[in-house]
Amino acid sequence: MLLLVGSRCTLAGQDAVLVITRGGTYSGRYESNSSERACIRIATTEPVILENCVLRGPGRLIDATTGGARLTVRNCRGYGLPPTIDNQARGRFLEINSGVSLRVEHNYLEQTAGMLAYQWSGDGSAAQTLTVRYNSARNIDGRYRNGGGAHVSFLQLNEVHGVGHIDISWNQVINEPNNSLVEDNINLHNSSGTATSPLRIHDNYIQGAYPVPATAPKFTGSGITMDGDASSALTTTAYADVYRNHIVSTCNAAMNIAAGHHNVFHHNRMITSGLLPDSTRLPSTYSGASIFNFYRKPATVFFANRIENNTIGFVSWGRNSPSPDRHDLSTGACAECTGTTHLPGPITLQLEQQELKNWQARLAQTGQVAGTTATTP
Repeated sequence: MLLLVGSRCTLAGQDAVLVITRGGTYSGRYESNSSERACIRIATTEPVILENCVLRGPGRLIDATTGGARLTVRNCRGYGLPPTIDNQARGRFLEINSGVSLRVEHNYLEQTAGMLAYQWSGDGSAAQTLTVRYNSARNIDGRYRNGGGAHVSFLQLNEVHGVGHIDISWNQVINEPNNSLVEDNINLHNSSGTATSPLRIHDNYIQGAYPVPATAPKFTGSGITMDGDASSALTTTAYADVYRNHIVSTCNAAMNIAAGHHNVFHHNRMITSGLLPDSTRLPSTYSGASIFNFYRKPATVFFANRIENNTIGFVSWGRNSPSPDRHDLSTGACAECTGTTHLPGPITLQLEQQELKNWQARLAQTGQVAGTTATTP
């Protein structure tokens, strides 16, 4: 089914199955069979709503990279298919460059490379900002078909500078070991809110960040990371308020501040048992939380970051902080981590499983669901 409301499109475009050239509401099923062909490409700066779509393909499912997009995506389902060329990951559910407005709500994405917003041309008002809420994702996947993979995230903002009213909340992300490859589930790279309107990341449930194979000894991903190599306070990652998130079973780390200024993590829960579902130990867990100047920037770029009043139980085999086989706060890299509640051990698989139930109970109190709320065609 294809629903067009006050709109114009081109079917069977060369670089996309559907090319949208005029604003309106679009619904339907679109499937690509090539990593180099998107399911839908937005080629207009007029407002576009994608609603009740089902998208399948090995490449980008929604491509809004031509600039100036004003896009709403709601109640859509996106399924990534295996890549058709070597050295390339499955496509992202959504990629937007220099967008004016983006609202992504109540969608389901599976086996995709997540979402990326690169730069921003909106003014940061409530009508020209980014909102990513109430979505459900399973198995963010950056693997290549010929081995190895790319660094991908459920959501990355890259060079989105000084944008107010950004809200990333109430998303459920579950990655399965050996069936996914995610780096940081949420990554801010040289991206920022403002002093008066901090970028908010809150009330999300994030489970799983593993190497491939999951028992490999090294991994660099996390649940949520503030990142970026910018050399000025204006262009680094800054003014992020990150709170009430549940970060479960992540190798390497749960939450990191590795760049920027005025980033605050508070009242989050970080729980990692250090075990696979069959109770095999995960050797690449490191620490729950850390603040470290990874890019070695001066005090004019890296400053005023805090991690406070979080609840942590993070197993890291062989370490001892605050107790044997724990590393809740990264030793030597968490001087600004205060008020931590260290969960009593043991940190078990059952404790991880309970965390999802607890978050879903909180979600129900909002009267919302994570994922689609309508029957797709």
